[in-house]
Amino acid sequence: MTPILSPWTRSEPKNQAPKSLRQRVLVVEDELIIGEIAAEVLTDAGYEVLTAASAEEAEIILRDVSVDVLFTDINLGGQDGFELAKSAVSLQPFVSVVLTSGRSRICHGMCEKAGVPFLPKPYRLTEMVEAIDRVAKAVAAQ
Repeated sequence: MTPILSPWTRSEPKNQAPKSLRQRVLVVEDELIIGEIAAEVLTDAGYEVLTAASAEEAEIILRDVSVDVLFTDINLGGQDGFELAKSAVSLQPFVSVVLTSGRSRICHGMCEKAGVPFLPKPYRLTEMVEAIDRVAKAVAAQ
């Protein structure tokens, strides 16, 4: 499912911090256009963004690069977003996770039990940025 696009969902660019001080988000989405849209909007919102098209690709990135927030689809084909989140936390204990899926009923309950923020698809891009902002602020406060 594609995020809902409209002129009103585009977030206003924040005053961007120097590159070394910006928080890093890893977007994992197997639907490439959705991943690219999310990455572009998060970059405009002031984040440094990395993308991966699979959980396996994301794990390679997580082994080499420090990430503040993992934003991942749950249904990735192969390894799912829950398994990726577990692996990410074992590789980087301070990473925050936001999960998304088009199967909102099932996945929302699972995320709620795990205590992980969930964003149902289709989502507005402003909702995505707000969800990332909330967990990124918690990371910065640590």
